[in-house]
Amino acid sequence: MTKQEELAKIKADIVKQKICPDLAAGATQLVFGDGDPDAELVFIGEAPGKNEDEQGLPFVGAAGKFLNEMLALIGLKREDVYITNIVKYRPPENRDPLPDEKTVFLPFLHAQLAVIKPKIVVTLGRHSMECFLPDLKISVCHGQAKRIRVENGEGRVKKVVAGGQVASTMQGAGEQRTETYGKYGEGAAQPATQQRAASDNSVGGSADDQVVTSLVILPLFHPAAALYNGGMRQTLIDDFMKIPRILAKLEQTPNSFDKQKTREVQVSVVSQPEVKKAGPSQLQLGIK
Repeated sequence: MTKQEELAKIKADIVKQKICPDLAAGATQLVFGDGDPDAELVFIGEAPGKNEDEQGLPFVGAAGKFLNEMLALIGLKREDVYITNIVKYRPPENRDPLPDEKTVFLPFLHAQLAVIKPKIVVTLGRHSMECFLPDLKISVCHGQAKRIRVENGEGRVKKVVAGGQVASTMQGAGEQRTETYGKYGEGAAQPATQQRAASDNSVGGSADDQVVTSLVILPLFHPAAALYNGGMRQTLIDDFMKIPRILAKLEQTPNSFDKQKTREVQVSVVSQPEVKKAGPSQLQLGIK
């Protein structure tokens, strides 16, 4: 099965499983993703807007135009990257996606990442960032690459651990979410090196049901923020221009560490509700 076929199957399963039926009923269509399934860069926004809902493609409005302009600044086009959102249906009146909506779509996002295997996941805006770095503030960490570890167990997300803080991702999603995680949580998010969790002290469980994978996350402000706040435009461009340097650093030293410049950020996706404290800091990308 090709990557395009795998992605098409994930898209079909969202519809088949009737994910977020209330959102689906008010939307024109599902907006799944667009771009190169072999891309080194995956850009993740929060949810489709009016234009995206009408065209069935992510980031095709004013914010998308600005994203295209920034891609051109680093010598890329939309066709060279992959663009998606956490939530795949337009929320009514462009409201922010709700926590339960984000959480029920999250395993499908991880499934997309598992297929594409990007070198960098670029989160656009607070909502997207919080799915990977739940204890950080975008006003503080924007433009700073973070390597996170994702621990996959039986496919059900029980806890998210980031920087020593524990946040549950299972609040109020109901049985539908459990079914979804059961299908897509296992083995998801595998764009980087794997190792058995038995060699890691941060999470309980056997080596047979836990796999540790890593992702490089680059949090950026949402392009729409620059449309409403002119002063943020240059900040976003400056952060965006770091992408080639981060890619080059990863090419030279895929597991680069710099304990002085970044802090440990660990995200655990596990089947056990009890999470032990993380060990010494291991994840550092020294690019600011």
